Amino acid sequence: MPRLGTDLEKENYTMALQQRKYLKNKRRNLYIALEELDMLWDEDDVLRVKNAWKNNESVFAIGEKLQRDPDEVALLIMDLARKGAIEKRALGLGA
Repeated sequence: MPRLGTDLEKENYTMALQQRKYLKNKRRNLYIALEELDMLWDEDDVLRVKNAWKNNESVFAIGEKLQRDPDEVALLIMDLARKGAIEKRALGLGA
């Protein structure tokens, strides 16, 4: 570590280290995908989605039943499938 005299030099050095370590891909203009969707789920609704999925209900039917956007339901199903909380279907989300 180089000799750093002032607090500003220490801060700049620390920030440079953090940027090299964590900011692998610099981004100038950020695009936030799906920010208009509600990604928060009540635990009871998650259980209802899991049961509906197990009963072969469609993403659209589940969304209608829970009054949620089908895209929100699809994202929850993808999350649950990745975590092994639900079984994957042969035809995926379209089934």
